[in-house]
Amino acid sequence: MARRAAAKIDPAQPDMPAKIRAVDAWYWAVNNAIRLTAGPFAHAGHEYLAEPLRDTHPNQVAMKGSQMGWTEKSVLKTLHGMIHRRYPQGVLHLFPTADDVGDFSKARFNPLIEHNPDHIGRYVRSTDAANIKRINSAMLYLRGARATQRIQGLASSSSKLKSIPVDRIVEDEYDEMDPSMVALATERVAHSTVKEIEKLSTPTIPDYGVDADYKKSDQQAWAILCRSCNTRTILELEFPKCLSRRRDGSAFRSCVRCAAAIFPRDGEWIAQAPTVKDLRGYWISQLNSLYVDPTVILNEYERISELTPGERQVFYNSKLAMAYVDAANRIKPSDLWACTSADPMDTRHPGPAAMGVDVGSWLHVVIGYKPAPGVVKVCYAGRHKDWNELRDLGIRFAVDCCVIDMEPEIHKAREFQRGQAFPVFLCDYQVHQRGDARWNLDERQVVINRTEILDRVHTAATTAGRFILPRRSQELEEYVIEMCNLVKVLVEHKDGSKAYEYKQVGPDHYRHATAYLLLALERVSVYQPVIFADRSQGPAAAVMDYDPLSLGSSRGPGMGQAIIDYNPFGR
Repeated sequence: MARRAAAKIDPAQPDMPAKIRAVDAWYWAVNNAIRLTAGPFAHAGHEYLAEPLRDTHPNQVAMKGSQMGWTEKSVLKTLHGMIHRRYPQGVLHLFPTADDVGDFSKARFNPLIEHNPDHIGRYVRSTDAANIKRINSAMLYLRGARATQRIQGLASSSSKLKSIPVDRIVEDEYDEMDPSMVALATERVAHSTVKEIEKLSTPTIPDYGVDADYKKSDQQAWAILCRSCNTRTILELEFPKCLSRRRDGSAFRSCVRCAAAIFPRDGEWIAQAPTVKDLRGYWISQLNSLYVDPTVILNEYERISELTPGERQVFYNSKLAMAYVDAANRIKPSDLWACTSADPMDTRHPGPAAMGVDVGSWLHVVIGYKPAPGVVKVCYAGRHKDWNELRDLGIRFAVDCCVIDMEPEIHKAREFQRGQAFPVFLCDYQVHQRGDARWNLDERQVVINRTEILDRVHTAATTAGRFILPRRSQELEEYVIEMCNLVKVLVEHKDGSKAYEYKQVGPDHYRHATAYLLLALERVSVYQPVIFADRSQGPAAAVMDYDPLSLGSSRGPGMGQAIIDYNPFGR
């Protein structure tokens, strides 16, 4: 229970306070009045931090609103454990970037040393470097979770996260970190007998990062007891019903049963999924902060429709500690099911067709054609292991153009490219490419901006009549799931610039294969099921119609005309 601010002291054991301080980080911080930048760490106003500070569960995740004191809590827990030798191998605090490391060291860690010379400062042996400190006999490492090198252009790595054996890892602002670097850092506790990992972050988008991990946990939430009717209210789950207005228009926290005023100090952590034992999860928002007026939160919520998508994102993420995505920034399964037709998946097609391939442990293939200008009809989606199967698919579906993922199997992709009768282009996503795809006909390579081509997939899938899928099947179920596993978010870069990017919240191979299909269709004519009187003759050339799905003209750079006279299948 978080309400117990201090443990009972046995008068017969006068050294008991010291023993308690050695094992109880909360008691140590409050009893010693550890001074933070804003003043002494106190129980009042931070009751919800008591149990997490005492919690020794080895795997923890915290989904928090901004300015809730959770970072300070994690730092105090680390320092307490290092001072009292709980972490003999050391501790790693991980931040999104190296700049964050410097800011943390100057703004959070150094003041703790200066303001607490007796309880912290005297244990710190070295403060010369901003990213490494010696505390007692162990090392505290402060590192950024950004790759410092790429191995053969594919695997991410960081020399600063290697060869660091630690007992505890704290991943601060987990949602902003490079997932590959988080995985690399996790290996640092492989040789520890303690193995503590704590992830904390303001949430960003649904089913991603801290939101996804919290859903897998025991889902602890701060439940406030009503003094009038003894009902408990979890503000985060009951918002906005948990806020009521007084006659003067100000808002207060209210019991969902009797509407009486309730107070965060009367809360305790209660697990919403108590059967989960291997992951402890905490969820706390500014609704529980004594430093944030609930009137401000309710006022902003009541005008939420007037806010920009970016402002709504900040409101839900930072104030309510809820993952959020604007409806326009994610394809919904219902969008795709509305695109299905009565036609089953084809086993062959007379062409001209196009093929998009995403490369991973499986080859995700999407084949389609243009039944009319500006319309895409997917006639096949499947997963394959053998590259030779792609060649067979190309022949059966009369593929006139294929676009395939350049990475991670660039050598196999090049080998496949050289052996086909139909044109195969390798796709390279580049952040600085803008507008039309850049086609290199000599190298058989196409460059496109990742966000822009994924936007095109989104637009096609959500515009009535523009995107046609086969009828529902087991494979199409997987296709729909993967098409919905990318979410568009506004990202602020180190230089202060902002740009929309797509974040992956689950397997997304079919989404990229569909993007490659749209690119390939730029170089394929509209399907015209024409029967010629003279069967010995066919159309001499395929005319490329204007296609609204493309980023601009259907002509790629270097093409002198809009008519393609190359036709490997003689159609």
